[in-house]
Amino acid sequence: MAGKSVNFIRAIARATVVCACIFATFSAFADTTGGPATATVRQLLASIGKLRTTTESDQRNKLVASIDNSLAIDSLSRQALGAQWSKLDPAERARFVSLVKKLLETIAYPNAAQFFSGFTVNFLGEETRNPDHIVKTTVSRPEGGAVSIDYVLQKIDGRWVVVDVILDRQSLATTTTSQIQATLRSGSYPDLVRQLEERLAQASKPAKP
Repeated sequence: MAGKSVNFIRAIARATVVCACIFATFSAFADTTGGPATATVRQLLASIGKLRTTTESDQRNKLVASIDNSLAIDSLSRQALGAQWSKLDPAERARFVSLVKKLLETIAYPNAAQFFSGFTVNFLGEETRNPDHIVKTTVSRPEGGAVSIDYVLQKIDGRWVVVDVILDRQSLATTTTSQIQATLRSGSYPDLVRQLEERLAQASKPAKP
């Protein structure tokens, strides 16, 4: 079981990086139109873009908070745990959501900001599929090639937040949920949390000179 847990942690690390990379900094924005959900996606992209060049601690914290607020981290965490969520008390739920958020902040956001700095995003429009708003985009590099990325947003507590990202027709929320559910079936919830915390601790260590 330990081997499966380690493999899962690696998969989650990759998934969080991919998820945030999709929200990464892009070099140009074609189109200035769009609805309220589009405005949220634009703000998300702008915050990630600034994160790459911002070194001042308070400013970076503000950018990270802005990115967090653009993502439905609570509902995504609940969806990923499935039936396990109902077995947790409020403190345990808060602990898991906090852990997911810290993994994103520590691993995914910085990697995304660095790796995707040369992309161009084209906004293709915003569709309404109640209760979802889908912001359709493509991303490309100057040398050619494009990938379609759709941001799925819902209005939660009075604000638009990203609840899923569809990358070439593949749902990242569904993929992450499948990975977590597979791990829970082969192990236990405490094992999952312990392994995620170990991954976070490792990522938080200062880089060796």
